[in-house]
Amino acid sequence: MKKTSKILLSALAVSSMFLNMSVNAEELTPTPNEIQTNQVVQETTTTKSIDNLTQEELNTIIPSEIEITTTKTDVANYFANTENNPDLENPAEKALKEKIVSIFSASGYTIDISKISVFVLVNDWEESYIEIVGQNLHKDFTVKYTKESGYSEQDATYVKNKVASIKFADYEGTDAVFTMYNIGDEENASKWTRDTFDFAKLLNDSSITIKKSGSFGGQGAGTPWGESHNLYFYKNNILYAIKSVFNAGAYGTTLENGTPVNMAKLNKEYDKELYEELAKELNNRGFTNIIGAYELTAYGATYDNMKVSFTLGNDYNGKEVQILHKKKDNTYEIFKTTVADGKAEITVSEFSPFMLALTENTTTENVNKAPNNAQTSSIDVVLYSILAIGSLLGIAYIVVKSRKKVA
Repeated sequence: MKKTSKILLSALAVSSMFLNMSVNAEELTPTPNEIQTNQVVQETTTTKSIDNLTQEELNTIIPSEIEITTTKTDVANYFANTENNPDLENPAEKALKEKIVSIFSASGYTIDISKISVFVLVNDWEESYIEIVGQNLHKDFTVKYTKESGYSEQDATYVKNKVASIKFADYEGTDAVFTMYNIGDEENASKWTRDTFDFAKLLNDSSITIKKSGSFGGQGAGTPWGESHNLYFYKNNILYAIKSVFNAGAYGTTLENGTPVNMAKLNKEYDKELYEELAKELNNRGFTNIIGAYELTAYGATYDNMKVSFTLGNDYNGKEVQILHKKKDNTYEIFKTTVADGKAEITVSEFSPFMLALTENTTTENVNKAPNNAQTSSIDVVLYSILAIGSLLGIAYIVVKSRKKVA
């Protein structure tokens, strides 16, 4: 009996050990849910590449607004100095790149900073966008700048009111300042540079300073040429106002109230219909010796009885000129004036096309032959005379030779 009990007890002990081993084995075997969880953890620790990034993913990763510690004064100083130092990097774009790299990293992406391009708009620094190099991916966002510790709302209001009080010419909806040249004064106009106008004289306030940066320029046929500048207005070395101003050059004159008037020379080929219409009207009035045609455009306020002078050159001094004006209601008026000091002056109340002709109709050879300043040089007159004499001699030679043959 004792022996049997010992056998049973041994069997029970072995069974107990087996049970304990089974339980431990079950605890070590992961459940299906645990397997899935482990896989998710493993995936999140794996970095992702932007090479397969989609537009939808980019839109999700990059927020609609990104804040940087850069100030607007930092950006203004960059634009004001970049002309003299083209190697400078826009501090806002640099800060945004670094911030965007950290945003990608937080989303599980490793990204080289050279793989992204970030641009801050020249005309609105609060607008920016990112592009992934080599991929057609683009995302717009706004930029929030740190406000400087020395920023003053009182100074901001003062500067903005001062800037708003400056009176500019209106060039196609843009504030502009003009440097005007006489018609045909190509020598001086060719010296026009981006800094022909001193923007500092716009403000009679030494506590406000202006820094400027050229952004783009261009020239069209008969239209003002120049370059757009972003003006940055500071007080106590802190930026408070930004204004875009077009620094323009043009052929024409300036009215007594300061309004610039562009005199664009009408081209017989490109403005053919208008040119021929004006020439026909003058011809019907008995004037065919045309010396110039112009389209006048005012970039500012106009008024009645405006004095306008056409620069013709001293060669025309003392000569009578007919100036035909096509009015806005498509009717015509004509002015008769005598050239003095190289100019023909008239008084008008509106601007539109004008065509000039000499009262004397002794010749029509100089029609459309005059340069921009509507002058016919003495060299041209001598040349025409030589050609005319040469033609007569040729005719005489032919006649004499023919007679000899007949004889």
